[in-house]
Amino acid sequence: MKKENIHNIKNSGFKVPQNYFEGLEDSVLAEAKLKNLVSDSGFKTPEGYLENFSVSIKKETKVISIFSRKNMLFVSSIAAAIVLFFSLNVFNNSPLTLNDLDITTVEDYILDETELGDLASLFQDNELSESQFIDYSLSDETLDNYLESIDVNDLYSE
Repeated sequence: MKKENIHNIKNSGFKVPQNYFEGLEDSVLAEAKLKNLVSDSGFKTPEGYLENFSVSIKKETKVISIFSRKNMLFVSSIAAAIVLFFSLNVFNNSPLTLNDLDITTVEDYILDETELGDLASLFQDNELSESQFIDYSLSDETLDNYLESIDVNDLYSE
């Protein structure tokens, strides 16, 4: 607020009820006189009243935990369903192709998830012959390119 506008304000905006201050002194003095005359409230319990009082106040209540196993399982299954819903690419309508797959991902899957017997069942006996491996020749350039592309640490076995 600017200093110029402060001088234009004539009242504070607070209002006091009519005749409030006229009876204020009388009511304060009357209250003080009443407190001097009466020292207690007038309410008393009889002698020995609480000694003979025998009521069981303790009541067993059933406590329901928020973090029970059932509730946690319910909440975690909802969270898993939401994560699964968004991870399935529901909003992506483009079909997946073989070009979308990463070669190292496929190689790792084959090495981790398949066994030698599973791979052997894919080939027929006539497809795998010893002569095919013996007669197959690699050029020096192909072999050099392969050796340069692999990591030396992959060749070591643990």
